[in-house]
Amino acid sequence: MSIHVQDNIFLIQTQRMSYAFGIGAGGKLIHLYWGDKLPNANGLQRLLQQTQKTMFSNYELPLEYRGQEPFDYFQPAILPVFSDQGRGARLAVTNHKLDDNSLTVTLKDINYPLEADLVYQTFGQLDLIARHAVIRNTGTDDITLEILKSATLNLPTPANHYRVTHYAGNWGAEFGQQQCKLTQAQIVLENHRGTCAAHQHIPFVALDPESQATETTGQVFFAALKWSGDFKITVEQEFKGSVSIAAGINDFDSNWILHPGEAFATPQLCCGYSNSGFERMTEILYDWQFDFLAPRPKAYLTRPIIFNSWYPYEFKIDENNLMLAIDKAAQVGAELFVIDDGWMPGRVNDKAGLGDWIPDPERFPNGLKPIADMCHGKNLLFGLWVEPEMANPDSKLYRQHPDWFIKHPTRTQTLSRSQLILDLSKDHVRDWAIQWLDQIIDDFELDYLKWDMNRYITEHGADKSLPIKYILNLYKIWEHLNQAHPNVIFENCASGGGRADFGMVQYADRINRSDNAHPADVMILHEGFSRLFIPKTAGGAGNVARDENVPLQFRIHLGMTGSMSLGIDLLKASQDTLDQLKKATDEFKIVRPALQDAYVYRIASATQTPYTIWQYVKRDRTEFGLFAFVNDLRHWDKLQMPRFKMRGLLPGKIYRDQDNDEYTGAELMNIGIKVDFPKNDYSSVFKFFSAN
Repeated sequence: MSIHVQDNIFLIQTQRMSYAFGIGAGGKLIHLYWGDKLPNANGLQRLLQQTQKTMFSNYELPLEYRGQEPFDYFQPAILPVFSDQGRGARLAVTNHKLDDNSLTVTLKDINYPLEADLVYQTFGQLDLIARHAVIRNTGTDDITLEILKSATLNLPTPANHYRVTHYAGNWGAEFGQQQCKLTQAQIVLENHRGTCAAHQHIPFVALDPESQATETTGQVFFAALKWSGDFKITVEQEFKGSVSIAAGINDFDSNWILHPGEAFATPQLCCGYSNSGFERMTEILYDWQFDFLAPRPKAYLTRPIIFNSWYPYEFKIDENNLMLAIDKAAQVGAELFVIDDGWMPGRVNDKAGLGDWIPDPERFPNGLKPIADMCHGKNLLFGLWVEPEMANPDSKLYRQHPDWFIKHPTRTQTLSRSQLILDLSKDHVRDWAIQWLDQIIDDFELDYLKWDMNRYITEHGADKSLPIKYILNLYKIWEHLNQAHPNVIFENCASGGGRADFGMVQYADRINRSDNAHPADVMILHEGFSRLFIPKTAGGAGNVARDENVPLQFRIHLGMTGSMSLGIDLLKASQDTLDQLKKATDEFKIVRPALQDAYVYRIASATQTPYTIWQYVKRDRTEFGLFAFVNDLRHWDKLQMPRFKMRGLLPGKIYRDQDNDEYTGAELMNIGIKVDFPKNDYSSVFKFFSAN
């Protein structure tokens, strides 16, 4: 990585990518280049001069940070409204600062007391740059920011068009890959549900020119927003073919007031480039999470095998049945026992108890300490479910503090899942949440905390900054928890994958991929999830869940692809089932270090073929696992199955499988592997290879 500044040209170089911009006439900051790595800055000065000669309006000028200049009709990054009702920003460069891994370029409005620091951060040799803006009010009157995006991006003008790739869905059907052609139009990805970003759209977008990128070939430009609330990504192409992206906090029904002397830092927009298709994009995102983003020091640790009480028991839990389940969980090789929803007073359904964070005295007369002690005595970690942002109206918390909840000043509060939302935008509510979370972690000797969130905001009230303040205070709570309890494992759950976003990756060790645990759906869900997020963080619902129509071995193999969790009633399971689970967990623990430090290659996609083939290649290329799944083989003959060519291996290395058969990396990548499935409705195969 290197950052060069010379003759009004800024050039950021990573391993395979260059990103450049320069200072043009009037101090305007003009984008020059983004793509394959340049050998040097030669030619960029000429490009800067040519850009200014050939562009006759700001609409065609590739401004690095758009502020609604005259005749610039692309979506802006910033829209300030000043005290005299002047609107928009006309920005010019005043100075810059260079640090070891970052560049800051300061822009100033030529007429008003507004400054913006554009910050560019690099990550070693990763082909990734994080951009954000720090916006300052240097005057004596308030400034209202009606738009405050993180960045605007200019892409190379394609010969014809770009293809836009994004991930969309809904509850129980998250991470569906969507692709569409970008023409002279806008494509808008957004969410304005308040409490989260991700059920409907992941705050992420990728573009490939001429729709030519494959898994392993072609250019891919991509951008990931580190924000867990209302967001908006606008991709647009104008009539001459220029393409721009504006991404950041959603401006729908929101704004931010900058008082004199104040500053606001936007969330980071992380912009990357691959010249080797979507697979390389995934590798870059994984390396970013492993080596820079995920919570330290747990980023490189394997995730424990979890038994979670929700899927077998839901609200029907008490001290007796949980202690029996703990004993069985330890016998089958689980490493963490989690009590999910239902442990609070009167919490026998979703209509009461939420918000009162003490154990139900009738079902847990001795509290949770005996359960924690039993877990620890059997070498199990102990975890607990909470939903800190919510409460039922039928709770002591709501009766004592009705003013702590989000509501419209005159309308009736709306219930969803029988619950209301605490107003985390208020600092005293945030501080209260920190206090009781610290207390239960210490009092119950928790090794694991599952944070859930199960509804969207419906009445914001009068404060248009509430959705922004809410997420900022949410982050402050999570930041505190990580600092105060560095060894506790934290799970981020939001009605399944509602907060599967890069803003939460920096705080959570595990992400609830989805509440949907049906194996046929999980294959599709996990393929979308693993295109963006590290597979070992995928959790939530029991992978080995109750579905008697699907063979247990199929569910076990599927569980091995993420963070394995058990969600069947161990007290009613047969001895054969318990023995099979014990054998599976023992085998998984042997291969887990490689599978949970791996890139995922989609050899055959769950959405494009009747079979699913995923290759998990350890990042040092010395080991890999091959997962193969098929839903229905009744109309497929083994002879019709192709040989599956592996990817990402070391050609000269010798890899041995579990039967001690030897293959060179070159053989595995060029000749491939034959996979024979049993002819069942649900069939699966797992093979493991090691060069160590």
